[in-house]
Amino acid sequence: MYKATAIILAGGQARRMNGTDKSQLVLRSQPLIEHKIEFLARLFEHVVVVNNRRRQIHYHAVRIAIDEKEGCGPLMGVYSGLNASCTEINFVTACDMPFCNERLLQILIESASAGDVVVPMINGYPEPLLAVYNRCVLPHIKQCLAAGNFKMVSFHDHVRVCEIPEDRIKQIDPYLISFININTHEDLQHAKDITEKKIS
Repeated sequence: MYKATAIILAGGQARRMNGTDKSQLVLRSQPLIEHKIEFLARLFEHVVVVNNRRRQIHYHAVRIAIDEKEGCGPLMGVYSGLNASCTEINFVTACDMPFCNERLLQILIESASAGDVVVPMINGYPEPLLAVYNRCVLPHIKQCLAAGNFKMVSFHDHVRVCEIPEDRIKQIDPYLISFININTHEDLQHAKDITEKKIS
C-alpha cells in the first residue's frame, strides 16, 4: 500500500451528457465512482473525493473535499484535493476514467522523487488527470486560479515536471486504455465493450 493519497475528481458538470452525473454511470454493475474508490482504496492509505457543492455524496472511509469555486475546471479540483490531502505524494485521477493499469500507477508513484508533477505523455501532450502531484505545487496552482488561468498545465513552468514517455507507457498498457475517459454515452458504450472483451 502506498503511503500517499489518491484524489478522485468527481465535481465535473458533464455538459456533453446533458448534466448527467458521470460518477453514477454504471460499468461492471457498479457506479464509476464506487469502482474507482474500491480500486484505489486497496492501493493507497488515503482516498479523497473532490465534489461540487450541489451534489451530496457520502462514502465510508473516504474524505470528501468541496471545490472552493465552481466554473474553474479540473484545476480547481486538483487544488481542492491537494488542499485536503495529508500526504506529500498524491495520485490524481478523474472518476470518469474507469481503467487504470496498476503497473502504470506504480511507475508514476515510484517517479515521484523526480518531479513535483509526474505526468504521462500521450501523442505529445501531458495527461494531467492520471498523474502524481506533490503538495508543494499548491501555491503555484493557487496563483494560476487567482489569475483566472485554469489550464491544467498553467503552473508547470514554475515546478519540476517529470514526463513519462509514451513508449514506456505502451510497454505496459499497449492500448492506452488507462487514458480512456467517458464524456458521452458513446464513450460509455465503448467502455462497456472494452470490459466485455477484457482488453488489458
